[in-house]
Order: sequence, then structure tokens, then C-alpha cells
Amino acid sequence: MATVRDEADARRQLRAEQQREKNELVSAGPVDAGGIELRYGGVDDAKTAIDAHYDELSRHLETARGLDTELADGKGPVAHWMRRSFAVRGGAEAGGVQAALRSYLAELATLRQTLDTVVAMHQSNDEEAAAALPAGDADA
Repeated sequence: MATVRDEADARRQLRAEQQREKNELVSAGPVDAGGIELRYGGVDDAKTAIDAHYDELSRHLETARGLDTELADGKGPVAHWMRRSFAVRGGAEAGGVQAALRSYLAELATLRQTLDTVVAMHQSNDEEAAAALPAGDADA
């Protein structure tokens, strides 16, 4: 049981715990083995978290689609520039909110695909290593 002094301390402890959990996803194997051990359950948890973030960003992107509409108010000397600046920052062009959200979504999709690839490679290696063991030495 941890002692919490204040809200900031609670956040620090939560971040430390989350970092510890992330570090448990992949752990070093025995020194003499010279390899790593992949925790498949940890990968599934990571993919679930990625999917949750992807869904959240998708909802934000849907909301942001309404940001690139023109501003109706304003007749002063800066109205044109304000309207243009708002459209760029809210729009889908480079530097806009929608472009940033799409970029984040692409990164999450790439990360998830990479995790799938790593798992497939490790499973294949594990299967090849198991097949190479002589019969009866499965526990070796």
C-alpha cells in the first residue's frame, strides 16, 4: 500500500506504475540465452489500449470536421485574416487540427500493425525452435 501526499504525488505514482507495466511487456531473457521474452498477454493489453486511443482520436476528428467552416461574424480590418487563420488551424490542411489528428491515427495504426508483425515473427520463431527440438525433449 502506497502513501499519497497530494494529487501531484498520486499522479507521479500512477505514471511510475504505468511505466513499470509497460516495461513488463518485453523483458530480457537469461543472460546466457542472449534473447528477449515477449509476453503475448502484454501485447494484447497494449493493442487494446491502442484501440481505445484510436477510437477516442476518431471521435475528436469527427468533432474537428466542423472547425473548418468559415466564420460568419466580423467586418473589421482583421476579419478576413482571422477567418483564414481559423480555417487553416481548424481545417484539414497541414498545420490544422484535422491533419494532426489524422497523423496521430496513422501512427497508432502503424504501431498496432507493428505489434502484430512482431508477435507473428516471435510465434514463428517459437514454433521453429519447438519443431527443432528432438522428440521427448519438449521440457529442455
